[in-house]
Amino acid sequence: MKKSTLILFAFFFSPFVLLSQNIIPLMPEMLINLSAQGDATLLINEPNTAGDPKKNGKTGTPEGNFFASYNKMYYPIQVVIDLGALHSISEIFVFNTHDIDSLFFFTGSPKNWTKNGTIYLDGYNIWESTSIGKNSRYLMIEFPSSKANISEIVLYGKALEATPIIPKRTYHKPPLFESFLGINANHNHPLAKLSCVGTVREYHNWQWDEGNDDPSYEGYTNNQFGWNPSWVKEVSPWNFDQTYSQFQLVKLDVSPCLQQSAPYMLENDGNTAWKPISKGDDPEIPSSYKEHARYMFQFSARYGSTRVPHQQLMLQSENPKISGMNLINYVENWNEPDNWWSGREAYFTPFELAAMCSADYDGHLGSLGLGYGAKTADPNIKFVMGGLANMSLEYIKAMKLWSDHFRNGSFPADVLNFHHYSNTSGGQDTNLKQAISPEDDSLKYKLAEIIEYRDRYLPGKEIWLSEFGYDTNPNSPQGVKAIGKNDVFEVQAQWLVRSYLEIAAAGVDRAHLFFFADLNSKNPNKFNSSGIVNEKWFKFQPKISWYYIYCIKNALTGYRFASEITSNHPDVNIYKFESDYDGTCLYAAWCKTSTDKKVSNYILDIQDKQGAKVLELSATERKATETDAKYDTKGNILLNLSERPILIRTSCRNSK
Repeated sequence: MKKSTLILFAFFFSPFVLLSQNIIPLMPEMLINLSAQGDATLLINEPNTAGDPKKNGKTGTPEGNFFASYNKMYYPIQVVIDLGALHSISEIFVFNTHDIDSLFFFTGSPKNWTKNGTIYLDGYNIWESTSIGKNSRYLMIEFPSSKANISEIVLYGKALEATPIIPKRTYHKPPLFESFLGINANHNHPLAKLSCVGTVREYHNWQWDEGNDDPSYEGYTNNQFGWNPSWVKEVSPWNFDQTYSQFQLVKLDVSPCLQQSAPYMLENDGNTAWKPISKGDDPEIPSSYKEHARYMFQFSARYGSTRVPHQQLMLQSENPKISGMNLINYVENWNEPDNWWSGREAYFTPFELAAMCSADYDGHLGSLGLGYGAKTADPNIKFVMGGLANMSLEYIKAMKLWSDHFRNGSFPADVLNFHHYSNTSGGQDTNLKQAISPEDDSLKYKLAEIIEYRDRYLPGKEIWLSEFGYDTNPNSPQGVKAIGKNDVFEVQAQWLVRSYLEIAAAGVDRAHLFFFADLNSKNPNKFNSSGIVNEKWFKFQPKISWYYIYCIKNALTGYRFASEITSNHPDVNIYKFESDYDGTCLYAAWCKTSTDKKVSNYILDIQDKQGAKVLELSATERKATETDAKYDTKGNILLNLSERPILIRTSCRNSK
């Protein structure tokens, strides 16, 4: 049974059962890992082995230690147990295996934690305990260092209130495929080549709009923003009014990812990857991000859909006072805020990111004053939280906990945003070894857990996977290898198309592959050859993947994902898409293996009598090659399948 299924059966139970018991049953869904590091469910995954240590003394020996990280920047690690309602918590037992350090226990809430217990871990394979003696819905366990390791906990007490019923899943309408199909790119990439997709996530540095590298620029509070022209003027001034207008003319929905700190905010040795706060500011307080929240307001005022009074616009003198240009629908406030490679100054904990998002979203519910937050400038703009480097549901749960207590339950983002690369390491890690297909990575199922959580606890929010992809340099740790007669360019193209299809089937609203163009394809370091076109000096010559993606865009425009079709074959995937406009369906079918698998005369049992068409992806044309389907004597469509997806267009009237 999948973990997500457990929610339906295990999380909520009658308080009258608890009143008659001393041990409080703990379920995975109750744990909120405020660091999003490690698997906190290992603290409660051996209840039968743990038994009742208070009553029986020595019990079995739990084995699965919870360990977060050796990296000191994540500490203290804090894990919250949300009991769902007020409980009388009497004491807690923990099983100490070997390490020596202290554990601290807190009751109350994120707004007001009170320390109510300490355990000094100094034993070996023994239960140790402390009295809590408080009424609380929440219990927080704090691990001060990597030396604080335990393998199981048992909590004693009783419920004082009925536990609320789990919310039902809310239906979320799938997006049109052309709105779903996206890519990461720069503002000066050629629009004709970018038109292979429907949406573009544009990396956009804050300093381009304010100050750039001018050491004399004062910054906040005397801000001077510039877009037409921008602050970048070395060769010829960049004009983002013109840039975003051109995106709109070719019907590309551009969503700027406003990344990095402005240099004026940093010390002389500062790094633009650092959090946008001044020295001495508390990163868990929204007001620490006033400079950034003002930037979000000004950017959204100019390019959103709502006109703002001229006196609120803070512009360089050569910039015309314009607002409400209606050129962007989404704005993202950071890129990979959970990055670990730039140090603690750059890394956001979930509470820190929630605080910045709250300031950037609406000026922390308007408390920062006039002129702060994207939604304050344009209530219609959709606010995208900075894409997380790790596809972590725990991070979102922690942000929601912060929002429940500091924003009265209002989550400060319209889009939950993640990055994920399919490989043997399980994601974007420093020890990448080998890329794997989306199916071998169980990508759809990993995303489905996040989708279910959204449907229950954050209904209406969009979910994006705004980075995924593969390198074509086979020596890259994220590089594909040739498979059978398929070279690396063919394999990259197949896996990218299959990734899009898997992501759509999971229920994601938008997927942006990384990246549009190679940076340096001969360099074996990751992401140098992840483009679907060659480098700029090769004039962005398309790879096979560019053609395949253009083919699926042209074929599936106007369609939405409908359902997965049972294939009755262990190696075959079939997904159904339905048109909003003409009563047709498109089926995507392929072998989900990575062995150059072929399946001949596969029967697609949809009983279509209307003259189905088979669409084969082209390696040289923007539209798929279309042929009449072949049928068996019973009227079933016969297909020759491989690891390259094909599409079958039929009338929906007769399809199952």
